[in-house]
Amino acid sequence: MTKTEYVNDLIERLGNENLRPGLSLPPGVIYQSSLTIASEARDEAYELADPDLIEPLKIRLEKEKNTSTRIDIIRLLVRIADRVNDHPIADYILATVRLEKARWIQDVALESLAESKLEIWNEKEYLFELIQHKHWRIKMNALILLKTLDSTYSPRIEDFCLTALKSKSTKPNELSWFCNVLSRHGSDKSLDVLKEIARTSDKYYTVNAAASAIAAINGKGQLAFFAEILDTNKNNYVKSNQTSILCQFGDDTVVDSLIKRAKAILSKARKTSVTYVGRAKPELVHICEFLLQHRNAKVEEFLYLVKNKKYNMMDETEKKWFDTHITFV
Repeated sequence: MTKTEYVNDLIERLGNENLRPGLSLPPGVIYQSSLTIASEARDEAYELADPDLIEPLKIRLEKEKNTSTRIDIIRLLVRIADRVNDHPIADYILATVRLEKARWIQDVALESLAESKLEIWNEKEYLFELIQHKHWRIKMNALILLKTLDSTYSPRIEDFCLTALKSKSTKPNELSWFCNVLSRHGSDKSLDVLKEIARTSDKYYTVNAAASAIAAINGKGQLAFFAEILDTNKNNYVKSNQTSILCQFGDDTVVDSLIKRAKAILSKARKTSVTYVGRAKPELVHICEFLLQHRNAKVEEFLYLVKNKKYNMMDETEKKWFDTHITFV
């Protein structure tokens, strides 16, 4: 079977929702995607990394009229190109988006690129058109791609993001996207706007996006601000994010703020014991690790408080860490 024949066969199977030969549905079930020919084909497609399939895919895409099939081809094309570092495919896909009339195809193409590591070389200017698109998904994925551009574009990107952040019509979820872009392309010029968003937004994800952008721009220089948000914002997701930032960039000046946060965490016993995967760890552990690096009389007093009065307020993960790492002279 030639590469072209294989591509055509795979594409046909990707669109085939019939049951695979020899399989049957459980009693009372009228459809189960995992048993279909298409599901098996998707698993197969996910593992492909053959650069020789790229040209046949491009040829098929340029001939294909069916929207669903075009989407399958684009996903395949980007995935394979990403695995073999065929960066020109990014420009090819963006050129396809420029000519494409079906918004669904535009959405999938941009989303696929945004999820890849492919570099954009020739179609960078087109991204500045797409970030002003009226449809939110296209705008969002264009912003993700814009974030990947090199620092020579930073002043232009920063100005665009600041204009959007100051606009009264920009929605909370959109604010978080622009903040995220500024985490790479922002400068001190962005700090006042980002601080205002963090102080006034009632959406935790927007507050966190703004605070994270500030941290990326000048984390060590904004410790008082992060401590302020930790103290004034009542949302636990926000508090946890400020804790993480303070532990990353903080010094002796934030010890009091972190002890206060730790005491709040320990004000009542945990109702559930969370299992942490990989490098993830409880907020309380983050705080205690930082405090051990800045151990003074206040830290010592806090650790004795935990051992003697707050030990049973910790969950099992926190107790295990405390027993392993905390020693007293």
